[in-house]
Amino acid sequence: MKSRILLALLLCLAVLACTKKSDVVELQNWNFGGLPQQTAFLRERVAEFNRTHPGIEVTQSDKSWNMIREILYANFTAAAGPDIMNTHANYAAEFSQAGYYYPINQFPDFPEVKQWFEPHLMASTEYEGNYYGLPANAIAFVLTCNQEMFDRAGLKPPKTWSEFRAAARQLTQDTDGDGVVDQYGLVLMGGDKGGFAYRLIPFFYKAGADVMSEDLTQIAFNSPRGVEALQLFADMHQQDGSITPGFLAYTHSEVSDLFANNKAAMSIEGPWFRRMIEDKVPGKGMYVVPVPVPDDRIAEYDTASTLQDLVMYSINARSKHLQEAWELVKFLRNPESDQFWITEDFGALACTTSALQSPEAAKVPDLPVYLRELQHARPWPAHPQIIAIARNVFTPECLKAIVGEITPQTALDRAAREAQRMVDEHR
Repeated sequence: MKSRILLALLLCLAVLACTKKSDVVELQNWNFGGLPQQTAFLRERVAEFNRTHPGIEVTQSDKSWNMIREILYANFTAAAGPDIMNTHANYAAEFSQAGYYYPINQFPDFPEVKQWFEPHLMASTEYEGNYYGLPANAIAFVLTCNQEMFDRAGLKPPKTWSEFRAAARQLTQDTDGDGVVDQYGLVLMGGDKGGFAYRLIPFFYKAGADVMSEDLTQIAFNSPRGVEALQLFADMHQQDGSITPGFLAYTHSEVSDLFANNKAAMSIEGPWFRRMIEDKVPGKGMYVVPVPVPDDRIAEYDTASTLQDLVMYSINARSKHLQEAWELVKFLRNPESDQFWITEDFGALACTTSALQSPEAAKVPDLPVYLRELQHARPWPAHPQIIAIARNVFTPECLKAIVGEITPQTALDRAAREAQRMVDEHR
């Protein structure tokens, strides 16, 4: 009799346990990239969400930033993938058109949530009238100059292309007198196709060149101004020898190593770079300034566009728990959370008005430079094919031009023809 009672109790407990588990909504949050400090913070934030939302259980998985498209496409096409994820905002066009991103403006409280963010940043998550994410962090591409090397040479950060080229030439030296150059004026990230495109396009924008027409029907980066921008780098590499010779294989690691160890004087970077260098050489100084402009545009030095990049949190359109996913996205991106992007160095910029206007923001190194640049910055065109064009068409042809395999005009014309074909086929 006692054994039957015990068995009945165990069965009841098992049923209750199963019922309790089924009542819990399970969400998957895929975090792509980020500095270690940022990843740790996000894990703490997710843990706090789990504590304060007992009916929801979130699991965070960290993924490679360089494999975003491949990982997401492999899962989305199999009707799988996470409930929420952080990606480039310019994926809004590509992934929403494919039916993978949920339009968050369909949530009733979206108008109120939208007001948290700087309008020009929020606008970057919009495609064809719908919004597909909340801004996570903002980036404006700038020129970083090795302070020790510049000060030793008596140089100021360059403002024009001629000053940029001259500084790179002067800072390219054989420092130990063995007949071999061991210090270079500029380092480029040629081993990361996306990273390279993001660092070259700011020079196109500063020159007044466009990537596409306003109606997104015509490729425009092979304009005379675009050719001039690419010619600048080809001349610096082929004629001046002022670009690190191994740049075709360089990624973040090599670029930051060379800069930190005084082997490279300049790099085109974003807000993450100071922290990367600080982690390698504590106290290492750098000048952070706008990307130089063509000499005939010096009057527009403070207003010429650079490239804006934005990371956003999006929701999988096939998520079975859209409302719960929305609650998580809001929790990760509310003003309280965004304030940590001011008080901690996560390698990117806050996006909410309250954080950017807080008293603590005045203490953030380089923030005024980045905010001024963001006022005039432009993102990549919001075309569904733009990421594939940048990585797989634009970058390979431009790299060939810089090393001298083909001319800049030929490179951009070839890239433009292939890119135009991709655009036309997508209509």
